[in-house]
Amino acid sequence: MPTPAKNPAPPPAGCLWTPQAAHYIGLSLRTLYTYKAQGKAPTGCFEVARKLAWPIDGLDAWLAAQRQQATPSPDSEHDSRPLEPKLARRRTAPKPADDAELQPAAA
Repeated sequence: MPTPAKNPAPPPAGCLWTPQAAHYIGLSLRTLYTYKAQGKAPTGCFEVARKLAWPIDGLDAWLAAQRQQATPSPDSEHDSRPLEPKLARRRTAPKPADDAELQPAAA
């Protein structure tokens, strides 16, 4: 396995390499690769010398879209599950007393 260069080449202007891009948008490197494979990652990445370069503008647009999806509009209804009805607790019958407890202690 080749060792990485001591002085890696800088990314193209206005771009970040994949590890930097993952850190920039707050994802782990593995999650960014998974999102890319699933089509959920920011668009616009391109390959340069077997590395992926991610345009910063595309990363910012993706972050803005994620924030927009996560922020509900004030007009929308809350779509979570409705409250479940409270059920009355079942009362258990008192335990029958033992005969030994009812009789006075022999002296």
